[in-house]
Amino acid sequence: MLNLHLTCRNDDIKILRKIDETMGNNYLKSVWILGLFLTLCLPSFSQNVDIQPLDSEVMKGKIEHDIVVAQDGSGHFKTIGEALDAIRVYLPKPHTVYIKPGIYKEKLTIHGPVTHVTFEGESPETTIITYDDYALKDNMGTFETYTLKVLGSSLTFKNLTIENSAGNVGQAVALHAEGDRLVFENCRFLGNQDTMFASGENSRQLYKNCYIEGTTDFIFGSATALFENCEILSKADSYITAASTPEWVDYGYVFKDCKLTAAAGVTKVYLGRPWRDFAQTVFITTEMGSHIVADGWNNWSRKNAEQTVFYAELGSSGPGANPAGRVDWSYQLSEEDSKKYSNDLIFSGKTKDADYYGNRWFGYVKDSSFNLEDAWKKDVKNFPQIKAVEIQSSESVTQSKGHVYKKLGSRELKLDVFSPKNAESLRPAIVMIHGGGWKSGDKELQIPMAIALAERGFVTAVVEYRLSPEAQYPAAINDVKEAIRWMKVHADEFGLDSSRMVISGSSAGGQIAALVGMTNTPEYEGATELTSSSEVQAIIDMDGVLAFHHPESAEGQVASEWLGGTYGQKLEVWDAASPLYLKSPDLKPMLFINSQYPRFHAGRDELIGKLDEREVYSEMHTFPDAPHPFWLYEPWYNLTVNTMAAFLEKVFD
Repeated sequence: MLNLHLTCRNDDIKILRKIDETMGNNYLKSVWILGLFLTLCLPSFSQNVDIQPLDSEVMKGKIEHDIVVAQDGSGHFKTIGEALDAIRVYLPKPHTVYIKPGIYKEKLTIHGPVTHVTFEGESPETTIITYDDYALKDNMGTFETYTLKVLGSSLTFKNLTIENSAGNVGQAVALHAEGDRLVFENCRFLGNQDTMFASGENSRQLYKNCYIEGTTDFIFGSATALFENCEILSKADSYITAASTPEWVDYGYVFKDCKLTAAAGVTKVYLGRPWRDFAQTVFITTEMGSHIVADGWNNWSRKNAEQTVFYAELGSSGPGANPAGRVDWSYQLSEEDSKKYSNDLIFSGKTKDADYYGNRWFGYVKDSSFNLEDAWKKDVKNFPQIKAVEIQSSESVTQSKGHVYKKLGSRELKLDVFSPKNAESLRPAIVMIHGGGWKSGDKELQIPMAIALAERGFVTAVVEYRLSPEAQYPAAINDVKEAIRWMKVHADEFGLDSSRMVISGSSAGGQIAALVGMTNTPEYEGATELTSSSEVQAIIDMDGVLAFHHPESAEGQVASEWLGGTYGQKLEVWDAASPLYLKSPDLKPMLFINSQYPRFHAGRDELIGKLDEREVYSEMHTFPDAPHPFWLYEPWYNLTVNTMAAFLEKVFD
């Protein structure tokens, strides 16, 4: 709130009254609001306006616009603390706090409800936030010594110095950061022991073009933090990092294109030691001074830590780079490994909302929005002749249900198998994936078709997999590949020929089937203890997109929920999940069966072109005037089964 004393010319009064007419005829309110606006935006008018801030307690939690902090009184506030008190929590849109040059001796906390704010100084040399608490001062603990504590999320800090000026007196934190989605750009972090506490098991932090100095463990904590093009200066013979990455988090500290330097006389510095077991720290293309010891890493006198930590380097340079001399429990990464450390993967992994098993830590509620009854009620309005296909048993088919093919803690994923009775030889097998927009649906939807194909001599399996409410991409891909491996391991039990494996899918299941069938690299395979491969010999795609971002595609919200963000946010993920855009596809014979809607075969024609170039067999069948889930209804159900059987007879002839 501002108390305005206005001295206005007659013309100015006319302007205010005219504006007042558009603001509900509340003249005093208009003067009050416009006084601040005109002061900031119209200097000629501001000569007649005297603005005096009220007490900060009165203003607390009220400001929803950009703020200027200046010690000389030329801004809205003289201290950063007053500005923080004034920011309204959960801002409806991003705002900036401009901090003019000065040394601000303040102990600051940005609380959790403060989000979407940028704190920007003029330069780190001129805009300095400093304080001098330390662990032995008044019996303080380490975590009480901060200069700046950041608990809010979606915050950016630019052109600032954050300093603990206590000196070399033990633990003294400059930055204590635990919020999520934090960005620090062109900032300096000055201190000694424990300069920077980058922590929070669900915290993602980016440090870009920053300078960080300290003595012992001066970058420590549990956050997923990426340091890009930063200078890290050691002021004593000691340790740079002390990560405490939780076991269930994919990434800890990652340094890219950084430079490790040292103060005069410093000659023995370790890259890191584990504050807790499972610590992760990786240096990629980092220049290392001669102060970095040959061993590189220290186990903090805990031998068991060597079995759990992940300490690694790729492309280290300079006199401190010594890959052959590193401790044998650290790793040297390959160029292929480096692909796992793209920024989008670092910041979109399990730290988003997944636990050790890749499932959302807060659980999930099964989405049943896509089911046969509701689909029929919707489609029968436009296709009155359709008849939903129900599950019917067959005397010539053996059913074996409820097989657990994968365990994720207490979570069990199951599949059902249908085998032809009295088969005289091993039979080809089809692993069948249901649709439902990657968020809904059930394996039961595939059972009628599975039984019909088993009657024609195929061993079929319908598969449960994790949907987006439970776990995002690539969990479903990992699950389906495990189901294929499980079927091969149990081939004798079901009388199937593991050298003639097929994957089929409908709608979202068609996209999954194509991606599973065309990939054989680690990022798609997932963790497994089964010795069989997930390779298949043919792929059947029923109205499943082959490219998420494509002129024919209309994928939006449901795809974003599965892929972890929009195309603009997750471009690399959207492309990696698109069979058409695979860089090294494992092309197999493919059958495309489609409805009348082009959006459900986006990328199909281009993929067929690639198959033709490699002389890989393919077929395309389109049912005109058919609804999207045509495989669930007559008159297309039997046509679909016959088309699939005929295609596979050609492939396995």
